[in-house]
Amino acid sequence: MFRIPNFYKFETTMQDAVQVMTSYGRGDLLEGMQAMDRVWEEHASGSPRFEDDSDFYEHYEAEVNAYNKVFSEMQPLFA
Repeated sequence: MFRIPNFYKFETTMQDAVQVMTSYGRGDLLEGMQAMDRVWEEHASGSPRFEDDSDFYEHYEAEVNAYNKVFSEMQPLFA
């Protein structure tokens, strides 16, 4: 899950979160989740794409909130 700064957090429904992640994954929910993981790893490894974490969260605000919603709702299935 992403540790989203409070300024960028918002509540979303599971339906909206799935739609956002599926769109990000070009029609595939799991690919959308994995793609967000890859984008974060790229940023965390020092990619110059974003100046800092705030820039990252500003750009991916909807996606990280959707990711966290899907992750938290689906997590019990994998416990």
